[in-house]
Amino acid sequence: MSAKWPPPPDLESIQQLVREADVEGHIADGAPQDEYEPEEEELFTALSPKETEHLTTTQILPVLLEVWRKSFSLSDAELAVREPKLKELAATIERFFGPDAEPQVRGA
Repeated sequence: MSAKWPPPPDLESIQQLVREADVEGHIADGAPQDEYEPEEEELFTALSPKETEHLTTTQILPVLLEVWRKSFSLSDAELAVREPKLKELAATIERFFGPDAEPQVRGA
């Protein structure tokens, strides 16, 4: 029996992708690697039950926007500033877990 492809999102992968995106720039400024842990866990919880065909940038982005709005108490204007980086993160998540995902190695 072969494993399902693409695999469903896993917490470790979501953590790595969020930390690499470093939307707020906290990690680059010297914050610990687990700076985004609450956001990572909330994002994982929201994405893990979704079917592969629903893990697209257009469907992931609203989830990310809501997680960020709530976690950082952002106004619409503040959220709009972060939206391009959040959209990039959504696209990265889609590349790894979405309907067109292909086997790949992170960091390669």
